[in-house]
Amino acid sequence: MIKRLSVLLCLALVAGLACSAYAEVQNVKVGGDITVLGVGRSNFDLSNGSAGNKENDQGSLFATQTRVRIDSDLTDNVTATLRLINERSWTYEDNASTDIDLDLAYVTLKEFLYSPLSLKIGRQELRFGNALIIGATNTYDSGVLNGVPGDLSLRKSFDALRATLNYDPLVVDTFYAKINEGSSVYVNDDTNLYGVNAAYDFGTKGAKAEVYMFSKNDSSVDKNDKVNTFGTLLSAQLVENLNTSLEVAYQNGYDNNSSSSVKRNAWAMQAMADYTFADVSLKPNVGLGYTYLSGDKDSGDSKNKAWDSMYYDQALNNIAYAILPFSNMKVVNVKGGLKPMEDLSLSAVYGYYMLDKKVSSLSSGYGPYGSGSSTYYVMNDKKALGNALDITATYDYTEDVQFGLTAGMFAPGKAFASSNDRTATQLIGSMKVSF
Repeated sequence: MIKRLSVLLCLALVAGLACSAYAEVQNVKVGGDITVLGVGRSNFDLSNGSAGNKENDQGSLFATQTRVRIDSDLTDNVTATLRLINERSWTYEDNASTDIDLDLAYVTLKEFLYSPLSLKIGRQELRFGNALIIGATNTYDSGVLNGVPGDLSLRKSFDALRATLNYDPLVVDTFYAKINEGSSVYVNDDTNLYGVNAAYDFGTKGAKAEVYMFSKNDSSVDKNDKVNTFGTLLSAQLVENLNTSLEVAYQNGYDNNSSSSVKRNAWAMQAMADYTFADVSLKPNVGLGYTYLSGDKDSGDSKNKAWDSMYYDQALNNIAYAILPFSNMKVVNVKGGLKPMEDLSLSAVYGYYMLDKKVSSLSSGYGPYGSGSSTYYVMNDKKALGNALDITATYDYTEDVQFGLTAGMFAPGKAFASSNDRTATQLIGSMKVSF
């Protein structure tokens, strides 16, 4: 009898603990999206390729990008977020290409020890302002991911710790991110990112101001390569339906990855204005943008004036984003769009690209065709990089299904030598289903 009673009490205890653990989860939300891409690219190396061989000139692929997200409210002030991702080109069927990877995995602690303070710990997205400085890790740029070119990847997350102080209308974010662990956890050869971003909402005419400091410390060589970025972003709706912004940033630090220590001294500036004709039936919109990223004229002196792209997430034009480094350039963008139907949107973005400083060669940073290797372009003693144009049509089939078609081109300017003067083109069709 006593033995049976003991068994019953143990079962009751286990059931009670299980019910208590289950009760801690107040709400669970599951969602995600599936995107299918059809991509055709031509002349991304800007050259003719070898005689009788167009292997380097043309490329095409189909790819599927799948994400599943789970948000769980554990208590009133504790939430957990998990997002799984798989990106692969069709026919990539092996253990590496069909695995499921972590895209997001973080815990949010609200009112942590102090009511305005929130903590976010784990793999998360970090995006500040217009993502001119911080928006995506870009760690995939060194190669392709399961046949999907890096510029088309949806992965943007950082492994980070983030603390947010919300003194509405002032919000201050402080974070630390591990970009690269290096060869071993026991060796000081990591790449780390630190930052502080303070944003203030003035509450009138959409006026906002952000001030930030971001620091990247690369210890992969004997001496650290350090980039400190200081900047401010001002945005406002000067008149109704006119949104404007101005961002100015400065970089200093040391470039110790060369044979001698070199001081950094670089600048960036970006101004944008967008106007929507809200009272017109087709709701047309126009926009103008200017981006300046400093370049280095003499690589042999004691100063490096070339802008370090940090972890930006901006595609001023699609092909330019894929093949040009985000440094040493001046870009003028003109864009426009309209809605001929309730469910159909049309848009176009033109870009004129110039070098800030003349260079003898230019590197794309990674292979846009899926080769995973950099593409080098031979340059002339000129500054005109070229012209870019993207035209996009987006159709909302239902609330959950969207079709897109984007055509793009980049015509090299006089800065490119005759061996790299072919016009690059691409066509991307997409279908996205959200659930």
